[in-house]
Amino acid sequence: MKQPAVVKPRRTRDGVTLVEILVAVLMLTVAVGGLLSSSAAVANQMGGGVRQTVAAGVAQARLDSLTSLSCAQLAAGAATGYSSTRGVKESWTVTDGRNIKTIAVNIQIPRRTKTLVYSMVIPCRD
Repeated sequence: MKQPAVVKPRRTRDGVTLVEILVAVLMLTVAVGGLLSSSAAVANQMGGGVRQTVAAGVAQARLDSLTSLSCAQLAAGAATGYSSTRGVKESWTVTDGRNIKTIAVNIQIPRRTKTLVYSMVIPCRD
């Protein structure tokens, strides 16, 4: 009598399939794309911070130069003005009040639509 043939189980192959490789590459591409877009946004934000720092320095220099003048000099000739420094446009006005002068410096930064306004009040005793 013949013995029934023993069916050997098929040996599974080790490794990955083409579909698994394609899915992994797709996931990696999406992840790298997300990292690139977020790094571009961070670089843009940092550039904006540098521009605002320059603008604040320009405004502080203008306020310092105007506060070094006497109230009579402020009323006489430095009431308004306009200047451009390092790509930052500035304009200033000096408003006369009772025993005070109010200095307002308007700053326009490139690639920013909103104007920054810095102001200072100086007492006048002369």
